[in-house]
Amino acid sequence: MAHSFPSNYVEARQSFLKAAHAAGAQLEVCLHPQKGFQSEDMAIDVAWLGDRNARKVLVTISATHGVEGLYGSGCQTAWLQQFKSENLPSDTAVLVIHALNPYGFSWLRRVNEDNMDINRNHVNFEAGPPANEGYEDIHAWLLPDEWTPASQLNLQQQIMGYMAKKGVRAGTRAVTGGQYRHADGIFYGGTQLCWSNRQLNQLAHKYLQHAQLIAVLDHHTGLGPSGHTELICRHPVDSQALALARQWWGADVTSPASGESASEVIDGNVRMAFVHLCPQATVVSIAMEVGTQAQTQVMASLFADNWLYQKGDPHSAQGAAIRQQVRDAFFVDTPEWREQAMTRAMEIWQDAFKGLSSTAV
Repeated sequence: MAHSFPSNYVEARQSFLKAAHAAGAQLEVCLHPQKGFQSEDMAIDVAWLGDRNARKVLVTISATHGVEGLYGSGCQTAWLQQFKSENLPSDTAVLVIHALNPYGFSWLRRVNEDNMDINRNHVNFEAGPPANEGYEDIHAWLLPDEWTPASQLNLQQQIMGYMAKKGVRAGTRAVTGGQYRHADGIFYGGTQLCWSNRQLNQLAHKYLQHAQLIAVLDHHTGLGPSGHTELICRHPVDSQALALARQWWGADVTSPASGESASEVIDGNVRMAFVHLCPQATVVSIAMEVGTQAQTQVMASLFADNWLYQKGDPHSAQGAAIRQQVRDAFFVDTPEWREQAMTRAMEIWQDAFKGLSSTAV
């Protein structure tokens, strides 16, 4: 199954659409207003399998963080390639959302066309964005005039010094928790709902209003031990949803709110939006988070990427090198990693179906 992972967005989209068509899915295309890195069309492609009035629905999402779609798209396509309609449990359907952030996927970035982390963007902006005062301490360090080994080392030392001063948890929260003031910064959540999340809201309204039980699998990479899949569950500690997640998927389920996860507690989470978008349903959402490189390497790639699109030239030789750095940080292109990631993903998908089937609505 390892061969199912695509090498870029164009290949990923072609493979996904071919597999979805062969599986007999109903397809919808949400065309992005911009063109991709290779001047290609970009889109959120949506596949529906099963009864449109099914009370139980499995929703899967890829490329919330664009470049991480190399993993997520591969998983979605691999599942579609082995799909048989007779194996779909009764009263159950599947909504496959391919490339939620197609810009980031095409350009090999984590963010979208507005430099937003769309997984920090699904907040109630009318109530005012969340605060992250810690980020104010570090923002000025992120955009040196030049991106050289010396400036990178200086930035790394500044961040490490900040972590040592504030503590790892507080420091990590400041850097990665999301911020809403600096459009030229990292983990930027924006000032209004972005294109991808507006499309997501419409899809939830169109496809999920009949559902009474919804499982959401959001495919991610870049956090944790290389090759290991952590199942990050952001539902409240004492909630039915977290209890169901632990029942369905077992020991790999972690709760950031309980301090169990490698991830910080964050605002504006995409998969958690389904709780509000589908109030008639019980929603059980997890992130399938596959580890890649050491966290210092992953963060270095994000610092480099942000600098490139604020002060550099994405089409230069330096741009190509940084794009490769980002790709390597979020997809480990070895047979061992690919096989481990895909095998575990297909187990998680299967456990989701078992969980949906075993839970009464």
